[in-house]
Amino acid sequence: MPLSPPSRLLASIVVLASVAFQAPAAGEPEDELKAAIVLSFLRYGEWPQPLAPNAPFTVGVFGRSSFADALKRMVENKPVDQHAVRIIQLKSAAEVQGCQVVYFASEKAPDIQVIVQSALAGRTLTIGESKDFLNLGGAVNFLVVDGHMSFEVSLEALERTGVAVSSKLLRFGQIRSHKKEGRS
Repeated sequence: MPLSPPSRLLASIVVLASVAFQAPAAGEPEDELKAAIVLSFLRYGEWPQPLAPNAPFTVGVFGRSSFADALKRMVENKPVDQHAVRIIQLKSAAEVQGCQVVYFASEKAPDIQVIVQSALAGRTLTIGESKDFLNLGGAVNFLVVDGHMSFEVSLEALERTGVAVSSKLLRFGQIRSHKKEGRS
């Protein structure tokens, strides 16, 4: 008997949680866990502009090519709303056009800011992994909390992209405001 969408999400999160209990060796298992979470965002997101039939769902990666490789191994050609996922390595903001998601595997704030602005103009979901990613305008940031992979989300940035992410997925992360509240 097939699992309902909420059950599939819960099963995915249980698998992700079990992977989180394993100590990452040399970063690769952590990249594979991040790739699995990216796939969850792809499957539980609604994009403002539907893709043409047979068009791939494109994820651009800016930064570490090792993450792009992990994402290709784990996610490329998987189905998302009847579209195969395609992973491309980005070198500049000009290459963002045509991507539904851009993943930032980089800590370079000036580069991130430029590409995030380009992504926002194209209504592209931005996902990153640097401590200041949401402050730089990104929508979803991966982080490690007490040895476990987690994520934080800027609802303001999500709104600017026009991408709606299911509350079923968002409840597993932290919602963060960009406004400074006297503490860092």
